Amino acid sequence: MTDEIQAEADTETAGDESTANDQTTLLAEGEKTTDDPADKNDADPTGDQDKNADKTANDKDETAESEDGDPDKEDGDDDEAEPITYDLKVQEGMEVDEVALGSFKELAAAMNDGKGLSQEDAQKLVDFRAEMVKGAMDQWETTFSEWRGEIQADKQIGGDNFQSKTVPNVLAAAEKYGGAEMVKLLKTDKMYGENPHIIRMLNRVGETLAEDKAERGGQAAPPAKDAAEIMYPKESKG
Repeated sequence: MTDEIQAEADTETAGDESTANDQTTLLAEGEKTTDDPADKNDADPTGDQDKNADKTANDKDETAESEDGDPDKEDGDDDEAEPITYDLKVQEGMEVDEVALGSFKELAAAMNDGKGLSQEDAQKLVDFRAEMVKGAMDQWETTFSEWRGEIQADKQIGGDNFQSKTVPNVLAAAEKYGGAEMVKLLKTDKMYGENPHIIRMLNRVGETLAEDKAERGGQAAPPAKDAAEIMYPKESKG
């Protein structure tokens, strides 16, 4: 009787271990778990208990074979595995960030449980991102165009005053308080050089500098034509 209770307890313990192993945790994913044969062979091998023990051993062997798999087959899979390479195209006219593109290729190769995305799926993601970037760029170009119209329509800083007064005032203020880097930023970055709020502010500062120079008998501002050609070459040409 004692032996039967022991055998049943061992069987229940094995069932609990099997259930726990089904709920694989992160720490357990890379670790192969094998059962201890001694846990299921403690019962006295007589009568029906012999059959149960044999069945348990057979089940265990089948489980081990299922976990271990066919070594030859696994070796074959490893031999067939090749590094995934992607030949991804970017829309014509768009600048390519090679570092970001390389990081995306690494990410795509690691997805899908390590099998990697297909060339077609990876290209679809690149095209989707390109469309998003292009949409943002088009929106900014619209904003820049609106800013230019606002500047030119402003009676104080636009129109005839733009080349003759506004541009010299803005450049003088930028050079005085921002240095060469600020001047370069205004000339090369539309976020700053075409922002009407920044232009108005720097124009007022430039007017103050010009008044101070005039009081001291100095030159109020650099030649307007040269400054306009440097900052806004398209507008200065007509």
